[in-house]
Amino acid sequence: MTKPRFSHAACSHPSTKAGRAGCRKAMRAAALGETAEQKAAAPKPVAKKDPRKAAPVVAVETTESAPAENAEAAPVETPAAEPIEINADTWKDHRDQAASVYINGVAEPFAAQCITGWSIRFLQFTDSEGKRQRIPASTVERVTI
Repeated sequence: MTKPRFSHAACSHPSTKAGRAGCRKAMRAAALGETAEQKAAAPKPVAKKDPRKAAPVVAVETTESAPAENAEAAPVETPAAEPIEINADTWKDHRDQAASVYINGVAEPFAAQCITGWSIRFLQFTDSEGKRQRIPASTVERVTI
């Protein structure tokens, strides 16, 4: 054996998996010379913001110098919602929604009623006619709602 065996018999932590794991973590940190100050100074990962959860729009009232007769203005057009990209990690969140499946080299996207599965090898979906389709995941360019 190249590594010496270590026993937790002399340790004061509880005899649980969590206790032994904490002991190993502390011993590893001590062997590397890490201190609490170094751990606190280490950069923490930044959580990505979900673009679907944008801040709510707040209406602000403004005073107009125009007379009240011009209150009827042209209707404000709301911008169309941008398509949501689906990938192998997020397809379960959009399982029951209609989607468009774009394939490399094919001009027209498949119109899917719902995505039924997505693995490393295959993308499975129910097409607009109700048939189950299974295509290689390597040929999928993108999937949008």
